[in-house]
Amino acid sequence: MNESHDREIIGGKLLVIGGAEDKYNERRILKKFLKLSGGEKAEVLIVPVASDFPEFAADVYTQAFRNLGVANPRVLRATSRQDVFQADPDELLDGVTGVFMTGGDQMRLVSLLGGTKFAEKLRHMVRESPIVLAGTSAGAAGMSTSMIVRGESTSHPQKDSVRLSPGLGFLKNIIIDQHFTERGRISRLITAVSYNPYNLGVGIDENTAIILDGQGVLEVYGQGAATIVDGSQISYNEIAEVGDHESFSVCGVQLHVLRDGLFYQYRDRHPLQPRQEFLLPDIG
Repeated sequence: MNESHDREIIGGKLLVIGGAEDKYNERRILKKFLKLSGGEKAEVLIVPVASDFPEFAADVYTQAFRNLGVANPRVLRATSRQDVFQADPDELLDGVTGVFMTGGDQMRLVSLLGGTKFAEKLRHMVRESPIVLAGTSAGAAGMSTSMIVRGESTSHPQKDSVRLSPGLGFLKNIIIDQHFTERGRISRLITAVSYNPYNLGVGIDENTAIILDGQGVLEVYGQGAATIVDGSQISYNEIAEVGDHESFSVCGVQLHVLRDGLFYQYRDRHPLQPRQEFLLPDIG
């Protein structure tokens, strides 16, 4: 079997942020991104194309990273596919250790980057090199092969409460939802997983991130929690049988809520025991 068609191949780390991360005070998540990207030696590229105001988004993150010690963050400056075509991916990505995709609209992100040489080179680097790829809000949602582009926060899982679209494909069988608890999105994530229970759903709260490595381990980092919806054990699913505007029944969904410092094996689909340093005092 060709693994690359079936699962995430990650050479470094993916840092997937639920949005509204702290950019001005403690900045835990941005500091973590830079630490993973090489600390003082980090070479950072900001990709703000998802934003309605990409220049503003670029300025916000450029200033944030400069304040944290990155002398010259690079920026993909593009407001159209033509701009992305004209950008030189080799020059932009040469020596880069961390790429940060901002928030905005994931449909804009994917419609501008999808199928370009820049996206192809970035995908190759994510698979083959120790680069860190981070995305917040729309930048997080767009990492999936199948991404949520629209969706209502309904009280019950409802067939048309979510709309899925092809994403950038860094995560093969994981669907990301962001601003998760703050916007009451559990029902729409269950709906998204019910469409194809092969996909693992991960809802990420604001100012919270998940960090994925190439060994299949996901770590939760930040202020809130990650909610994991695993549909692989679904025993009854009537989503195909109901009308578009109707609620549906689904049985056997597994739900995990993990806070800062907890781990999940996203390939074998089970929580991991907290590492011992989280449980025991240092006795020297």
